Amino acid sequence: SYKRVIPDLGAPREKRFVRIKINYFKCETCGNSFSPKHPDFPPKLEYTPSIITHVLDSYYQFNSSGNKIALELKQKHKVDVPVDTIYTWIKKYSKDYLESINEDKTILNPESIKTITIDGTFISAGKDVIGKKKPVVSLSVSKARNGTYLLRLSEKKY
Repeated sequence: SYKRVIPDLGAPREKRFVRIKINYFKCETCGNSFSPKHPDFPPKLEYTPSIITHVLDSYYQFNSSGNKIALELKQKHKVDVPVDTIYTWIKKYSKDYLESINEDKTILNPESIKTITIDGTFISAGKDVIGKKKPVVSLSVSKARNGTYLLRLSEKKY
């Protein structure tokens, strides 16, 4: 067996690591070595899933840039993550992350809703969507008396 040490998200101003003992086995027939795969810590994982989730939360929930996220991780949690790695995680894990936070909700009596407002950010659809965020004040849908719907988008101008 051998041990792996992976940086984890600790309390602010505290450096924390996860120590994992990896058992491996040698086949008596062919002589190859193998180890069972850990579901939470796959081979070559350099940071814990909590750090990756924190990065995605910061990016999508707080509209933070990769540089700002890297600086926050270093200052608050004493974890050094290269900015390129942060953007790689955003590209690789965004689909699963967004699906996990956007659960379908059933609305009872939807006909009673007069206006819906959604606050957040819009990500442009250029070649590389990473880092091309535009702040959005609100998106609202209103139902008129005649049954038609009005979609209104208010955007901050700089």
